[in-house]
Amino acid sequence: MFKRTKVTDGTATGQGPDAENWDGKEVGFRKKSKVPGVMITQYIEKLPEGKSHPDFTRKPIALTIQEGKFAFFKAIVTGDPKPTVVWSRNNGDVSDPARYQSKYDPNSNEHTFEMPHVKPDQADTYKCFAKNEYGQAMVTVVLNVIEVGFKMTKAPQQQAEVANCNFKKVLKRRSKVVPKAEEPEKKEGEIDPKFWELLMSADKKDYERICAEFGVTDFRWMLKKLNEMKREREEEQAEFVKNLSDLKPIHINADGTASFELEFDLLDPSSSIYLYKDGEMIPYTKELGDKMKHCLRKVGRKYIFSMRDLMPEDAGFYQLDVEDVNMFSTDFKMVDFLVKIQEVKAMEREDAVFECVISAPLSKLMWFGKNMPLEQGDKYDIEVSEDKLIHRLVVKDCMVVDKGIYAACAGIKSCNAWLVVEADKGAPKGKKTARKTTRAGGSGTDLQKVAQEQQQILDKEREERKEKIKAAREAAAEAAAAEEPEKTADSGAGKDKGAAVKVERIDKTSVAATTTVAGDSGSGHSAGKASGGAKQDGSHADAGGGHSAGKASGGAKQDGSHADAGGGHSAGKASGGAKQDGSPADAGGGHSAGKASGGAKQDGSHADAGGGHSAGKASGGAKQDGSHADAGGGHSAGKASGGAKQDGSHADAGGGHSAGKASGGAKQDGSHADAGGGHSAGKASGGAKQDGSHADAGGGHSAGKASGGAKQDGSHADAGGGHSAGKASGGAKQDGSHADAGGGHSAEEASGGSRQDGSLADAGGGHSAGKASGGAKQDGSLADAGGGHSAEEASGGARQDEPLADAGGEPGITSGLSDIHAIRGQPAELTVKMNTDCDGAWFKDGEPLKSGGGISITKDANIHKLTIHSCRDTDSGLLRFVSGDLSTEGRITVGDVPEFDEDDLHKFSKPVIVRVGQNAAFKMPFQPQESLTVSWFKDGTELKDGGGVKIVREPNHSRLLLRDCLRSDSGEIKIQLKNPFGAVEATSQLIVLDRPGPPEGPVETVETTSSVIEIKWNPPKDDGGSAVTNYIIERQERGHSLWTKLGDVSAEKTSFRDRNVTHGKKYSYRIYAENPQGLSDSLETADSIMAGIMILSGPPGKPKVVSTSKTCINLTWTPPEDDKGVPIIGYQVEKRKKDTNQWLALNAINEPIEDVNYAVKDVTEGAEYEFRVSAINESGAGDASPPSAMACAKNPNMRPCFKDPEDFLVVRAGNSVRVKISYEAEPPPHITWLKDDEPIAPWINVINTEGMSQLVIPSSKRSDSAIYTIKAKNSVGEAFFDVEVRVTDEPKCPGPVELEQTVYGKVAVSWVPSPDQELDDRLYYVVSQHDSNTRMWKTVADRLFANTYTAHNILPGIEYHFRVYAKNDMGLSDPSQSPTWGANSNRVPISSNGVSSMEISFERPPSILVPLKVHTPPKGYQLYMTCAVRGCPTPNVSWYLNNTCINSDKNYYITNSCGVCSMYILRVRENDGGEYRVVAVNSLGKAECSTKLTVRD
Repeated sequence: MFKRTKVTDGTATGQGPDAENWDGKEVGFRKKSKVPGVMITQYIEKLPEGKSHPDFTRKPIALTIQEGKFAFFKAIVTGDPKPTVVWSRNNGDVSDPARYQSKYDPNSNEHTFEMPHVKPDQADTYKCFAKNEYGQAMVTVVLNVIEVGFKMTKAPQQQAEVANCNFKKVLKRRSKVVPKAEEPEKKEGEIDPKFWELLMSADKKDYERICAEFGVTDFRWMLKKLNEMKREREEEQAEFVKNLSDLKPIHINADGTASFELEFDLLDPSSSIYLYKDGEMIPYTKELGDKMKHCLRKVGRKYIFSMRDLMPEDAGFYQLDVEDVNMFSTDFKMVDFLVKIQEVKAMEREDAVFECVISAPLSKLMWFGKNMPLEQGDKYDIEVSEDKLIHRLVVKDCMVVDKGIYAACAGIKSCNAWLVVEADKGAPKGKKTARKTTRAGGSGTDLQKVAQEQQQILDKEREERKEKIKAAREAAAEAAAAEEPEKTADSGAGKDKGAAVKVERIDKTSVAATTTVAGDSGSGHSAGKASGGAKQDGSHADAGGGHSAGKASGGAKQDGSHADAGGGHSAGKASGGAKQDGSPADAGGGHSAGKASGGAKQDGSHADAGGGHSAGKASGGAKQDGSHADAGGGHSAGKASGGAKQDGSHADAGGGHSAGKASGGAKQDGSHADAGGGHSAGKASGGAKQDGSHADAGGGHSAGKASGGAKQDGSHADAGGGHSAGKASGGAKQDGSHADAGGGHSAEEASGGSRQDGSLADAGGGHSAGKASGGAKQDGSLADAGGGHSAEEASGGARQDEPLADAGGEPGITSGLSDIHAIRGQPAELTVKMNTDCDGAWFKDGEPLKSGGGISITKDANIHKLTIHSCRDTDSGLLRFVSGDLSTEGRITVGDVPEFDEDDLHKFSKPVIVRVGQNAAFKMPFQPQESLTVSWFKDGTELKDGGGVKIVREPNHSRLLLRDCLRSDSGEIKIQLKNPFGAVEATSQLIVLDRPGPPEGPVETVETTSSVIEIKWNPPKDDGGSAVTNYIIERQERGHSLWTKLGDVSAEKTSFRDRNVTHGKKYSYRIYAENPQGLSDSLETADSIMAGIMILSGPPGKPKVVSTSKTCINLTWTPPEDDKGVPIIGYQVEKRKKDTNQWLALNAINEPIEDVNYAVKDVTEGAEYEFRVSAINESGAGDASPPSAMACAKNPNMRPCFKDPEDFLVVRAGNSVRVKISYEAEPPPHITWLKDDEPIAPWINVINTEGMSQLVIPSSKRSDSAIYTIKAKNSVGEAFFDVEVRVTDEPKCPGPVELEQTVYGKVAVSWVPSPDQELDDRLYYVVSQHDSNTRMWKTVADRLFANTYTAHNILPGIEYHFRVYAKNDMGLSDPSQSPTWGANSNRVPISSNGVSSMEISFERPPSILVPLKVHTPPKGYQLYMTCAVRGCPTPNVSWYLNNTCINSDKNYYITNSCGVCSMYILRVRENDGGEYRVVAVNSLGKAECSTKLTVRD
């Protein structure tokens, strides 16, 4: 299926369930800010008291501003200690103070980042960092800059691109799906595997769109294959996940991030999750931080992949895999704007139109107006064309308030423009003008034309994909129908016109030879080019091309070796090279774009290929010992193949135009057969004979024919056919010499002459002005060239050191001049070689040169030299050498090798040291020069701009920025300056500091005794760039979860002795390496290490059950008989529930039971248990004892009994009665309540709970007073208890009181009984007495159950008053007042009889007429307390509670009306209880009375 980069180590950086923290700084704890969009990293887990990490209370706001305006961001940060604030941007630096200014206002605590006169290149995503020693807060903000005016540099280029319909330059290039290094050779027309991956993750409604995009039209075939692939994929997915659902393709969010999501459940939570982009694994983090671009986070069952800081290179094909199985695939496409929206000026009440054209169909764009999203409605119309390329926004009925910036967003691409609304000056004041029917705005470009051209491009790409798929299917059908058998010499045949040809590609078209290099030439029609060369011992290869059925043939060599090929139609190209020992190779060109090439090897081996008409391709490979394979391509479906044998044998074949066929056979001993194909039905064949003799023939265009005959001793004659009646012939000479000629288009003629020693000079004629030339070399080698159609030129040259036989005695230039670059101050030498010894002259810029002035001109036989001893700038110019009619020229340019300043070089050579995750920057100044190439290298590998590498080239310096450095980025950094004169390099070192790697394991146990454990380890492989300072050792006791630090050791020591161990206990250790950057990951012991040798105790005695209850079982046991000589620390008790197999420990080994008895409280009532005991010593728990007998957790049987019951209860009538009785009994008893030995009434409620029974009377009456009996009975016995309940109320006052004196000094007080006396047998009477002497009321009798009382010590002359109260459990009644008894009670009034009496005074001291009564109200009830006071003048009355005045206390409502003093308490509280006292005071005296208030629960 879909190929991707192989993973060798299992998990890429940041991937998998156990991904490490990617932040190379302090270990961070993510915190949530109250301000959305703020990312907080806290460095330590717990902050000190009063300290805090940084946070933003006001974050910067995104800004869209016009070019040239003043742009600024504001932020307010908090934190203790006070954070430092730093600003940065994604793509560039902010170090230029002229463009970026950071300010801080201490009064408002505002941090401001200002950009005066903002420029378009400052549009970017900016970051604000607030940092202190406890954490860091970061927030991003976007700046958009609107360009103003016509840009001379940009506008012409953009207009030219649009005018030329070159939209590919406007669109951003996208990365390939599969990395080029791993891209397989794909057959022509093969469907992209991405097509199937997208279909398996897409909804059915998207099938048609995806098929149209990839050019698939056979839907039935597609659906059938898709279902098969889905079944296979679902079986693979079922091994790792379940419930895969809710697949949502990638989309761009409102916050500028892109995300896709899916839901599934991992069968194994430890399974690794991988992310791929275009087949390459990408790292990600599990939280969206400020360092990594990609994030994969889990929310419930949902997995959400997101990308931030989107760039055009983020477009691609994304996949999510679990282990090695794909779960989801989605294609992220970037859309660009071909035509952007333009500024619109509209009149008030006119419609404004913004238009744009995008590069790919999109159903909807995001439109924004003044930073607010716009939707279809009454105010805005959003229009999309049928092809979804043209998008419009119509702002209807424009008003002045609509003025502002409007933007269109397509993914990360956006464009914006101003809407300027001008007021209608002609409108009448105070009246609204009528809406206009005109529209303002538009792009000013023919959008329909641009969209049609873009649609044609998209349609063309789809059609090409369809044609490739169709051709691939037809080719597969043809290949299955016809198979050709392999022969000793393979032949190539053409197929039908509709068939597709698969041929091997050759990277280079030129052939390089190791010993002697020669070029051969052939003539083409238009741009055809052919080259050939001659070799030692007279060997020669030649080829000539014709116009239509052009043919090229070659001559024979010594030892019979020969190679020839036929030429193509128009631009065909053929080349061949010959080698030592006579082995040759040649190829013929194709019709149009055909290409032929051959490569040469040592020992004469050679590979050659001939090109076809359109896409035809031919290739040939060479072997050692002269073996050769050659193939020639046909027009459309032509096929060519060639096979090679040992000992120089050769097979060659050339393809024809349509149905042409060429074949050739090879024999042993270097014999060769070659054939070249013609244009239409031409046929060419050649046969080979023994001893290397060879015959070759090439076909013509229509009926053209060419033939050649071979002779013994390698002699050969060859001829090539022309276009119509053209003819070419060549004659052979002795000793392998050969004359060959190539035919021209019409009447062109080419001929060649022979040389001594078998050397040959040959030339081919061109069409019109074709030119062919050849030069001879030493040792008989020859270079020959054939002419082209128009102005094409073919030439060939030979090398090596032996003189060449003269070709006809005419002088020639063997080696001419070429352009050279000379270093200023250094010597330079120019050499010209002639084929004969002849004179020549040197010229510079047309002026003759002579020796002298730093120039030397010398001649050695046929070699002419010009030497410049020390080059200067004046030596630059055009040099020319002339010998007779021959001349050659070349330009010399004098300059300097690039140089570095010594100070800059010294600064650059200093190592750059950064921490992991930081950026590394290198800068190297240099002098500005022309043609200067600057390259950066890391460890010998050239760095390219892109990804985490940013290379900036300025005229006088170059900068290298490596972002988010990793430890693996450490190495040598080199900059190279190169120009035509040379290169110079400067090196530096990049050191990336990181935490060290974990110490190398395994941990070895050096010694273990009962008191010491010694361990040993190895240093880490990677020290993180700085030396390890020390190792930290931690220990964990087996059975515990806490790791404790034991200490640290120096870096030189890699062992540790733990002396604080307990014999028999096991310990685990882990070791950390530490350097200045932090702690490494830990190295942990594989198994626990025990201190000393384990000696366990024998089993204790069998446990016995002492007693049981429902909450506790008491056990006892005996110590073990054999303790193995080790003291017993304690015991461990285990329990097992009946019908189970699991024993549960009731105490941990490190918490032993010291005694030989134990109360098991962790039991369930009614459950049965058995127990066993183990003895614990310093080595651990020993063997367990035999299990005890089964014991049931329940109470023992017992007769019911009542716990502290109350036998009397008084309740006020109307209140509820609640009688609570607690009891103990086993088994639980049956409870019965009786009222006066009779069953209780139905309305009385009985509530029984465990250990308690309650009797509840909701609203009591006096008739509910009775003796209630509770009866508890179980199988053991029964119990009774009586509770007297009395329901009563405050009694009514007694009747009238009468006084009678029976004897002197005694008065009988009698009264009528209270009406409640008959209802309440607990009612009694209280008598109070008052005399005029003491003026105080005092109780003289209490708890009187009779209706009479005899008062004693009644003295004459003193007035007496008596009061009688009725009292019960609820309190006192109102008093019954007696008549006055005393001095003037029986006095007879005497009239004055007109005699004036003395003036009467009414003033008197205060007196209490009615005292306070005793009250005992329940808690929460209301209370009303009164008394009567008399006095003249009116006394001042004060209330006291426990001797504290309460007149001003708001909890008491106190009134005094005509001597009646009242106090009202709304709800009685516990603190209201106590002694209340009323004090009346006037000028004549004071009177007081008191009472007690008791608050009941």
